[in-house]
Amino acid sequence: MKEQLVLHICCAPDQAWGIHELGEKYDITCFFCNPNISPRHEYELRLDEAHKVAKHYGLRLESDEYDPKSWENAVEPYLSTPEGGERCRACFLLRLGRTSQFCKDISINKFATVMSVSPHKNIKMLNETGHQSAQDHSVQYIETNLKKNDGFKKSTLLSAELGLYRQDYCGCRLSKDESDIRKLNRKKVISDLELS
Repeated sequence: MKEQLVLHICCAPDQAWGIHELGEKYDITCFFCNPNISPRHEYELRLDEAHKVAKHYGLRLESDEYDPKSWENAVEPYLSTPEGGERCRACFLLRLGRTSQFCKDISINKFATVMSVSPHKNIKMLNETGHQSAQDHSVQYIETNLKKNDGFKKSTLLSAELGLYRQDYCGCRLSKDESDIRKLNRKKVISDLELS
């Protein structure tokens, strides 16, 4: 009999790869907890896609209450820090803390997160916040690095195979702004090259 595991879900493409990698060892309950996602229609789109993946794999998916104010409060001291810095740490602590509490609520002792698929996520920071959140709620955090062995590339292929929506920013309004700036800069470089 497989051990039970709560798997924190940030988006469907990462979820699919996480289930692919962890599903043989664990009996997974998916938990979608993302008060960082903005705007609301983006949140609802990602949640719908997460339901699609859970259904495909025959798994249970629960979702936390959408509470963007809690995210704003958590990251407020770090608004001027870049993606990958202290604002991400505060965001991880909020989301993984809620995941730890969910574990307690449904009497499952272990959890992991699929956020480690992303090449933009700092694994060391992610694991530190996972362990801290677990300790705060007396549960166990299972370290994963789902991007190793070309995990990100494989997750991209799997999500294409399943026809999943792939977002182009982590989810928060700040990363969306940063993503938009990067796109504008790329367009400008291309335009400048074409003119030269």
